[in-house]
Amino acid sequence: MLAVFSSGYSQKKYGFDYMLVYDFKMNDTSKVKEVFFYTNSKDNSYFLRVYEKDSLNYALYFRDQKGFQSKFESPRDEFLQLSKIVLTCDFLGTLNNPFKYQTNNYEFINQENALVGDEYHPLYILKSNNPKREKKKKLATIYYYLENSTEFHLPLLESDTAYEEWKLERNIPNGIPKEMYYLGFNKEEIFILYKLKRIIKIDHTLIFLGDCN
Repeated sequence: MLAVFSSGYSQKKYGFDYMLVYDFKMNDTSKVKEVFFYTNSKDNSYFLRVYEKDSLNYALYFRDQKGFQSKFESPRDEFLQLSKIVLTCDFLGTLNNPFKYQTNNYEFINQENALVGDEYHPLYILKSNNPKREKKKKLATIYYYLENSTEFHLPLLESDTAYEEWKLERNIPNGIPKEMYYLGFNKEEIFILYKLKRIIKIDHTLIFLGDCN
């Protein structure tokens, strides 16, 4: 249940200007689910991911790469009517990223434009920079195919390692992922697969009231 309180407190405030709707599959055989990403096209250090918990409720996960995260739920009908979500800092926890060192082990590689359907789209991948380590640990590669004409939006990088690598290198193009997925070592399996359905312009706000620091 979303908790709404009066103004007048110190707060952390996050704005979202796009909702990205994806079909999501955990693996090739799993059921397709709809997932929403609320994003800020000019600040990719945070996002809100929304998915159906059951027929009546959404589960929401917020992540701020600067060190905060939050998990909460909302009735579907209530959430769809909101343009502002207001919670206390009790809903906000710390985010510890133990994978920052992994930037030493991974790199982004820009590929030639790839054919998706009947159109060519920009493509980049995140993969191990050490072939021996990649083979030994059977490491996956993340693929990002970008929707054309979305250069106005900073990269959507759900993976902690991907975001930290982007901060260091800034060597990949802007754009909203049309498809993104993990490809297993030796191309054995595709998993954590997102396929873009819609891009919706929004004006939404998430606020945490109180001393969240």
